Amino acid sequence: MNLQTCLTLLVVGGIVGLVMTLTGHNKKTGLPVNLVVAVAGAFLGWFVYHQVSRTAIEVLFAIGGGLLLLWLIGLIKK
Repeated sequence: MNLQTCLTLLVVGGIVGLVMTLTGHNKKTGLPVNLVVAVAGAFLGWFVYHQVSRTAIEVLFAIGGGLLLLWLIGLIKK
């Protein structure tokens, strides 16, 4: 994670926490807690996205490679 990504996640999480507080969601916790939770959620979401997207691409390439080999074997056997 580079500095620009880190700063972007901090800003986005801060905006989300502020909006949630201003719209009346989570009034019991207050602004500081909403900001911390929203920023933590932004970082967690970024992390999960990168783990899932990497895994999803690997799975797609594995499926494609398997299909390609099966297709080639089918051509050879004809």
